[in-house]
Amino acid sequence: MAFKSGEDAETLGLTGHELYTIHLPSNINEIKPGQDITVTTDTAKSFVCTLRLDTEIWVLCFIKKQVNSVSDNV
Repeated sequence: MAFKSGEDAETLGLTGHELYTIHLPSNINEIKPGQDITVTTDTAKSFVCTLRLDTEIWVLCFIKKQVNSVSDNV
């Protein structure tokens, strides 16, 4: 992930000690290269950043890894 232009941890008031929830599409096949996603912290901060899966190949590799990790835990 990458912060949006003009934003960084300091401007967003992030310390690095937060727990983050990354909000990806509920249907993993809807993930697109370079899409914007919302991140929330355990301190109730929310911000938008860019998903750094920059190509369809990277997205496919990510999806395959997620599917494999789920099936490994069943």
